[in-house]
Amino acid sequence: MPKSRNNPSIWVIGYPKSGNTWLSYLCSYCFNLPYRNFGKPAKKPAQAWIRDSVSGNHDWDSLEGYEYVQKTHKPPRSVPYENGIIFYIIRDPRDVFVSYRHFMKNRLAGWKGRFRFILLGMLGRGAQIKWFLTKWERHINIWTPYAQAVLSYDRILSEGVSYLNGVFENAGCKIHDNIVEEAYRHFSFERMSGGRNRGDEDKNSFFRRGISGDWKNHLSEEESKAFEQAMEDVKKMNPIKINEVFSTEIYR
Repeated sequence: MPKSRNNPSIWVIGYPKSGNTWLSYLCSYCFNLPYRNFGKPAKKPAQAWIRDSVSGNHDWDSLEGYEYVQKTHKPPRSVPYENGIIFYIIRDPRDVFVSYRHFMKNRLAGWKGRFRFILLGMLGRGAQIKWFLTKWERHINIWTPYAQAVLSYDRILSEGVSYLNGVFENAGCKIHDNIVEEAYRHFSFERMSGGRNRGDEDKNSFFRRGISGDWKNHLSEEESKAFEQAMEDVKKMNPIKINEVFSTEIYR
């Protein structure tokens, strides 16, 4: 079925370094829809095999009625999400902060963001954490009311295909189980990172380590408590959609 330019999109949204890119690729592959980086149309996946995998040109049916899978971190006022399906992804904020900090320190982000983060660091890491958590909570609170599915990056890692199948089905995007299983293998950390095993770190790579719980190697007990409070705060703001995300042992 030819795609109309007026068709809505599948949106993959989350705070930066929360697994948005990985989930976008999984969705693009499973739904056989072209991947787009919303607001940055010229920014394509660097690897040719990924560009081909997220082109929407596979031999299985596309998800009917949708044009693209689009990734963004932008706020709702900047995104034409109406009539689409929003997958909002949440990752343990402790790991997000650690990943975000490496991203800034290793010159993988734009200079403006790095400069601001460095300035905050002059006031101590506590200032960076406070700034980060304020932005992280705000992003979750403004987007989750619009999301058809709020899902956990950490549970995608730990539960894999069965978890993704359930998320897709609950959002009305039922597809064949084998496609999800194939996508999960196709976009494995080992392949995305160029051959490293999950957990093997490359500080200069966008796909740095690919695990949950790395925060335990970087944050003090006192610092961790600030993140635990932030998780409790976002659960109170939208308990129906958020409680399930933080309900497993992964986050304890």
